[in-house]
Amino acid sequence: MNDEPSNLPPDRLLQPTTAKWFAVVFGGSVLYAIARYHLTGDVAWRHFPLFILNKATSLAAVVFVASSYLVGKIIHWHDHDKRLRLVVIKFCGLMGFSLAGIHALLSLCILTPAYFAKYFDAVGRLNLQGELGMAVGVVALFFLSSPAITTLPMMPKALGGKRWKRTQRMGYLALILVVVHLVVLGLKGWLAPKGWPAGLPPVSLVAVVAALVPIIVKRNLIYERRKREEQG
Repeated sequence: MNDEPSNLPPDRLLQPTTAKWFAVVFGGSVLYAIARYHLTGDVAWRHFPLFILNKATSLAAVVFVASSYLVGKIIHWHDHDKRLRLVVIKFCGLMGFSLAGIHALLSLCILTPAYFAKYFDAVGRLNLQGELGMAVGVVALFFLSSPAITTLPMMPKALGGKRWKRTQRMGYLALILVVVHLVVLGLKGWLAPKGWPAGLPPVSLVAVVAALVPIIVKRNLIYERRKREEQG
């Protein structure tokens, strides 16, 4: 992503670079959901406003949160400008949290047996799969709120460096819980690739891959650091 000159304050979250991030991530998520469920699947277009946008929002939320932990580590587009890099990291983290909240609200709007029969029992109550998946999702959103809130400008000074860094790392726990949430709700569909429209994997599987990338990168960085310490 090329960075264009701007007269906006350098620490403003909404600027040309972050607008491009939003267009690519959210726009790409919407296009994938349309291709997967409308164009190659059998979902009617009348379900786009909630059902499809909810899927796209959930995917974009995970990608944004994952990106907030990957910029500066394996995504080096903004290394030439440390202030811009920090803005992008904050934008991705806050946008991911915001979209996760929107996803939760949209899900509540359509959480019925008519939309998600496999998560309900015969009397219309959530079954174990449904309750466990929803519970883990709520806890994931709770843990994601910690790094989001501590992104506020006054928080690093109020908490102190070490405590602030610990709260930011809570996002990794949130991503782990997101993986559990998606595995519980979507594993059965992942194991039947022959039923994927045009071979396109479900949004939930794509989101799991996105969530796992920063977790794996973090694990490898910790391993390499410990190895250097042992050798030094």
